Amino acid sequence: MKRLIAFLIRMFLAACYAPMKLMRTRNKITMISRQGDNPSVDFQRLEAALREDFPHWEVEVLCYEFHTSIAKKVGYLGHVFTQMRHIATSRLIVLDTYCIPVSVLRHKRELRVLQMWHALGSLKKFGYSILDVGEGSSSETARAMRMHRNYDAVLTSAEPCRIPFAEAFDTPVEKVYAAPLPRVDVLRDPAWRADRRAALLEAFPELATGKNVLFAPTFHKGQRFAADELHKYFARSGYNLIAKPHPVALRGDDVIAQRYRSFTAFEFLAIADYLVTDYSSIMFEAGVADVPVFVFAPDLEQYTKDRNFYIDFVQEMPGPISKSFDGLLADLEADTGDRTAIREFTRKYVEVPAAGATSEIVRIARELIEGAGA
Repeated sequence: MKRLIAFLIRMFLAACYAPMKLMRTRNKITMISRQGDNPSVDFQRLEAALREDFPHWEVEVLCYEFHTSIAKKVGYLGHVFTQMRHIATSRLIVLDTYCIPVSVLRHKRELRVLQMWHALGSLKKFGYSILDVGEGSSSETARAMRMHRNYDAVLTSAEPCRIPFAEAFDTPVEKVYAAPLPRVDVLRDPAWRADRRAALLEAFPELATGKNVLFAPTFHKGQRFAADELHKYFARSGYNLIAKPHPVALRGDDVIAQRYRSFTAFEFLAIADYLVTDYSSIMFEAGVADVPVFVFAPDLEQYTKDRNFYIDFVQEMPGPISKSFDGLLADLEADTGDRTAIREFTRKYVEVPAAGATSEIVRIARELIEGAGA
């Protein structure tokens, strides 16, 4: 039944796409994301660079997040047709996640697709690496919906991540480039960090005193955190807890979590003294920002069975691993200020090109376009 439904979806989209492909291909780059309704910092930075490097080209940005409600999911069906219209008239598509029409449809020969993904590093397994396992998709669904097909290039943050990403996207390693996300340039920009810090202190003056602990774990099923209780617990030892777990993992009455919701975890790195996470790739971003990482992983054994990692998690973590909040607090209080581990970890998994991360992506994009004969 799943295969039949997927086949009917593909045939319907193909029938609708066929007349669109008759439209003239323009000098146009279309960026597509379903990570949010607004462009991420990566898309913002890359869009500006593409407009500068391709001054006479169109650059279109399509963002639509559909996980939050049934209405959004229904609305996404209409958005797919908008995506197809732009795909049919573009020379380059830039993605940061899976896009149904890009993968399931047959495109013009001159179209090129660049998958930049939305996370730094190769930490927890995803995509084809975890089919039919724990939190992964079913292999039947992946085949039926041609998951991650039609990519001409895939980006990752460093050379050691190329083989894991080739496995995750089921693509030849030769198509995987070591080129980190534009957010790396942002995190390395002192002006941006100073601006964000000032904005955060204006919004949350309590963060000007004490040590700021950014708590940003990844989301997985069954996870629940009481942010208000954790805030009080850490406050007794002089720490400001900035709770930024996934909204689904928070209780509805968490005042503290609601208070900090107007800024992203990425922005809070500008003011954080420590990052606490479990298996989130934000630890790579923290490394770029030179923020020490502490790991809170009470369910490490089970998560390893359900998801697993591309690296030796226990051996390679750049900070101590605790399984209780008491242990985490003890680890924070034992911090000596030595940043050697986090800096070595970051150098290994985030290789910043001499010209900058954004410039390298633009170079790869131009290479793809020129290779298509544009």
